[in-house]
Amino acid sequence: MHGTYDKLNIADEMLDGAIRAFLYTQQFFVALNLAGVAEELYGKAIRFNGGMNSQSSLIELAKTIARLEGNSELKDSDLFKVSVMHKNAIKHLDTEEQLYVEIDVEDEARSAIGCALTNHTQLDRQITPNLRRFYEFGRAWSQAAPELS
Repeated sequence: MHGTYDKLNIADEMLDGAIRAFLYTQQFFVALNLAGVAEELYGKAIRFNGGMNSQSSLIELAKTIARLEGNSELKDSDLFKVSVMHKNAIKHLDTEEQLYVEIDVEDEARSAIGCALTNHTQLDRQITPNLRRFYEFGRAWSQAAPELS
């Protein structure tokens, strides 16, 4: 249907679709891709308003940890490449070597949805029943996950 669409509403629809794919059909590649698009759209809107989105926050955190551990200064561009590595790995096929991808797709999809939700919350977007369900899932998952060492 031809029309003019608000990209934040598109992001809302994609995030909701990512959560449905993750929770109800275990289509983790679908969830990862949809959440990645939503996270990017929300993130750009946050940056347009002078804020720091989830990806930028994670990059700053990684740089702070590296400095505290005495490592050399990390470049934002290198950290950005790492942050989108899995999302890009599933959608690019430029060489025969890229025909296969090694990935924990469930973990990457869960993480992508989490980053999109962080940006969604920062923009004060509407909470849908599926978003509430994912928050409940995340809470239960984090309580059941083994402690990190």
